[in-house]
Amino acid sequence: MNGTPMTRNLFPDRIETSRLVFERLRHGTVDPFELYEFVSRDDWQGDATEHMPWFRFQRVDQVEEFVDEAERQWDDWDAARYLLRSKDEGGDIVGTTAYSPDWESRRAGSGIVLAKQYWGREYGVERASAFIELTFERYDLDAYYTTCAADNDPSRRMIEKYVERYGGRHEGLLRHHSPRPNGEVTDQHRFSIVRSEYESATRGTETLDFAVDW
Repeated sequence: MNGTPMTRNLFPDRIETSRLVFERLRHGTVDPFELYEFVSRDDWQGDATEHMPWFRFQRVDQVEEFVDEAERQWDDWDAARYLLRSKDEGGDIVGTTAYSPDWESRRAGSGIVLAKQYWGREYGVERASAFIELTFERYDLDAYYTTCAADNDPSRRMIEKYVERYGGRHEGLLRHHSPRPNGEVTDQHRFSIVRSEYESATRGTETLDFAVDW
């Protein structure tokens, strides 16, 4: 792990890339009313969460429960959830993201939901790049993977950009794979990057070029 000892706090409290700030989702730092106002936007309740309907919160108490669950996942080392704030937008919230390691399988994945207003700016690529580099260089895991719904073309285009950058591949279509709250089960495209691909793609380049607070 590049000689850096692991600490009790396995996940970064804060990550800062060139245009984004990842702010840990927890009570005391996240204003539930600010987050509720954000997720009440039409572009969040519509296109942004079309394929992620479990993030269509309707009440502020549901936002509080979401933060409660984020804290539980953090404490159990199951996942790290963050608000994404854009420097281009004066620090406004633009979406949420999560990093989810599978320690026993030595792999990790991540997901993102961006309000539609911020699509096309490659925020998702910038966010994924940080998580991918942490996966291989900080956590010493062997693979990074992600999926998206078969008809989610914006997400697929985003994923293809960063998977190609790090030498990974599209593994195929997982049919009848992921259930939604309404009982519908969706087909999902799966993408992955393994260590040998990552090391080949990043050889001779600077990585971990972002600020991390633990």
